[in-house]
Amino acid sequence: MIRILSNSSPQTKAFLKFIRNDLEQHRVKLTFSRTKMVRFSHGMYTAGYFLEPSARKWGKIRVGTGNRKPINILMNIAHEYAHFLQWKRREKEWSKGHGDLIEGSKYIALEKRTEKTAIELLKEWGIPANYNAVRMRSNAYIAYLRESETA
Repeated sequence: MIRILSNSSPQTKAFLKFIRNDLEQHRVKLTFSRTKMVRFSHGMYTAGYFLEPSARKWGKIRVGTGNRKPINILMNIAHEYAHFLQWKRREKEWSKGHGDLIEGSKYIALEKRTEKTAIELLKEWGIPANYNAVRMRSNAYIAYLRESETA
């Protein structure tokens, strides 16, 4: 477990252990960076990402932890885990194929559903948090995506 979450609640520790086990059963590793943002692809930086496994390579969930509050890191982990669950369940958005990016309003709809699932996961596991603040941050992220689309 990363140092910033080592003093977390028992619920948080159980949640992270569950996620690691589920990911490993599907050949996906959970990794962290000490930087706030992580490099995804084509020079694009993000707070975290899910990369699905291939026949030859393990997949990855990678999350930046630098200078971030533990609840924001946990929300990021839950968000990327929700993407993993979408892939695992073979949801339509993941049928585009490896490396294809979902764009525009379909991407925003996917991210909105993913944010909702992430918050539900944290609540299901009883993660102590100010959920009003978590929802506000989530809504701000979706608003940012909408603004980016129109810019």
